[in-house]
Amino acid sequence: MAIALSVILLPIFTHAAPFQTYVIATYGGETLLPAVRQQLSASADGGSVTTYQDKLVLNTTPANYQAVQQLLTQIDTQPQALTVAVRVGNNSSAQGNIRQGQVIINNQGIQGSGIINQSNNQQQSSSLYQVQTLSGSAASISTGMLWSLTQNYNATIYSPYNQSSRQIIIQQQVLLPTTQGIQVIPRLLANGQVEVQLAQVNEVHVKPNLSYNQGNYHNRAIQYQSLNTRITVPRGQWVTIGQISQNLQNQRSNMHGNSAINSNNSIPIQLLVQ
Repeated sequence: MAIALSVILLPIFTHAAPFQTYVIATYGGETLLPAVRQQLSASADGGSVTTYQDKLVLNTTPANYQAVQQLLTQIDTQPQALTVAVRVGNNSSAQGNIRQGQVIINNQGIQGSGIINQSNNQQQSSSLYQVQTLSGSAASISTGMLWSLTQNYNATIYSPYNQSSRQIIIQQQVLLPTTQGIQVIPRLLANGQVEVQLAQVNEVHVKPNLSYNQGNYHNRAIQYQSLNTRITVPRGQWVTIGQISQNLQNQRSNMHGNSAINSNNSIPIQLLVQ
């Protein structure tokens, strides 16, 4: 008598480890995201990571969490203290300063005009301001501080007949009068260089509005302009990040006639991180 055997195959289910949410306090914050995401992608279970106030928020398995913790002990180190220094002017040897302007001459009723080119070799002094911060943290430099750093230079060209207009230019962008200063965020890179983020601080925005003046309406909007750029600089070396541009108008009158001289001067703004 033959006995029929029937075999029933049941599927075997493997239960993956449940995902949990972990919050890890870090020094590096956002800068750690690429390395942590690579670590999670390489694992069998995967996971996701975001940041919140320099904390990593992980949604992954306990095993992956332990692996990320081990990775962070290698790459997330306490930020290094850095000194950010700014100077206006140049400590180098004598520098030629060329002034150009138009002169109007009145002499015995005869008027003439001409262009004067004056080459003035003078030693440019510099004024220094420095502040200490941590790698990845912001240091603020006010526009008032930048203006004060030009006092030594301005004293050599000041005249009671001068009328001047000045502008601060950072990375080829003119800062508006409403700007309170610039924010410098240095970040030390693995190769020893420094990535510097330059941004405006406390920009005041005035919405367009209409004002009535002598029967005419005038738009009083202030044009919006924002500075936000990143540059990589060698550590311990001065680099030029902008300039202070000054236009001088010198007008004089005497018995021989009237004269008007316009001159343009540019004073470099330099940055050092060490």
